[in-house]
Amino acid sequence: MLLVPETLKGYREQMSAALAAGKTEEAAAASVRLSTGRCAELLTEAPRPHIFPTLEKMKRDRAGRILTDMSPDLVASLLNDLSDTEAFGWMQEIAVDRAADIYALFPEERQKAYLCQLNKEDAVEIRELSSHKAGSVGAVMTTNFLAIREDTTIGETREAIREAPSHTETRNYIYILDKDDKPVGVLSLRDILRQDRASVVKDVMGKNLIVVEVDTEATYAAEMLRNRGYLALPVIEESGRLVGILEMDVAISILAQNVADQFVTMGGASTEESFYTPPMGSVRMRLPWMAANIFLNLGAVFVISSFEDTIAQVALLAVFLPMITDMGGNVGIQALSVAIRSIALGEVRLQEFWKATRKELTIGLVNGVALGCLFALVAYVIKGNGWLGLVAGTALGVNVLMAGVIGGTLPFLIKRLGKDPAMMTGPVLTTITDITGVTIYLGLSTLFLTQILG
Repeated sequence: MLLVPETLKGYREQMSAALAAGKTEEAAAASVRLSTGRCAELLTEAPRPHIFPTLEKMKRDRAGRILTDMSPDLVASLLNDLSDTEAFGWMQEIAVDRAADIYALFPEERQKAYLCQLNKEDAVEIRELSSHKAGSVGAVMTTNFLAIREDTTIGETREAIREAPSHTETRNYIYILDKDDKPVGVLSLRDILRQDRASVVKDVMGKNLIVVEVDTEATYAAEMLRNRGYLALPVIEESGRLVGILEMDVAISILAQNVADQFVTMGGASTEESFYTPPMGSVRMRLPWMAANIFLNLGAVFVISSFEDTIAQVALLAVFLPMITDMGGNVGIQALSVAIRSIALGEVRLQEFWKATRKELTIGLVNGVALGCLFALVAYVIKGNGWLGLVAGTALGVNVLMAGVIGGTLPFLIKRLGKDPAMMTGPVLTTITDITGVTIYLGLSTLFLTQILG
């Protein structure tokens, strides 16, 4: 049967409707025609009480693959609602690398209970995987890979591939190890099929092998994998022993998550917070940033207070002040988002700072003139004061220009200093655009106060 997009869409809608109605048997039947990733997506959106009853209607190994594709935060939250016996039963069906992520989210009591019911080998593996530093490649690697000794023949290698456990993540690469389990080469599946069965792998293997250590930053390893064009990247421990691989699909998820994290931190939020973070945990993560913003915004307060006499004489000046500062913030965030995304995806180099500056100057001049003229006209129509419209439009235009240049170039400067541009630029940008907008507007208003009053 050919499953064209329209047909698959029908199965998705059927499964989604069944999940919403609590018809778990129908949902499980519809899921057979869909990928485990798509099923995971639909179950994530389903009412919580219907998730595990639907999974129980599926084949156990397939249900485990679906749980593996779901968010560890969600799975841990769902399992915490079950008894230890039920939860640990499901954990047996989940890939060990993902099980380690879920295990790390369990309460301490449940972690101990879970390790106690595992065999010694599995317990050591789970403990080792979950012990790696968050954000390192060791924390996201999989230990299910194919490896053989260097004195193995091609014929024996083919047999090893056929007999490999079904949960082995990738069979595209077979890593060649010496007697100390250190990688010395690699063979692709195509290489193995082309070689004579009697050949010894050490004589035909590729010896140029790119590896990373377990404590390497996961984002860096993912970028390396993407740039090299490989399907997997071997991960070694300090002694040189091969302990895992980073897969391409995981690398893509890491890079996508990195871009998402960049935008989260732009607002001063923590990348450690998720939908399932307890309320007080979210408060502890958010409150320090909000408190810091109070002090950052004191700059704008001081500027406004220094023009108190001007505002007192022309009270209607205050009407347009929020619009000028808000427009500067919006334009700055636009430029900031593009710059951070380009840096995160490796589209630009830090040396292109001046190119970014010239581009934002051009954009800012055009947008500043256009928006300034429009705002001047709006201000004149609302208040019937031509001088006020001219001052307000000029202030908005100049603030738009400055906000675009600052937003488009500040990430380059902060990155060059070795800091995270997303974490620092959001609050700094809004503070700068507020201060410049207020200063330009009230400064021009003071300069042309007589004309505005006249």
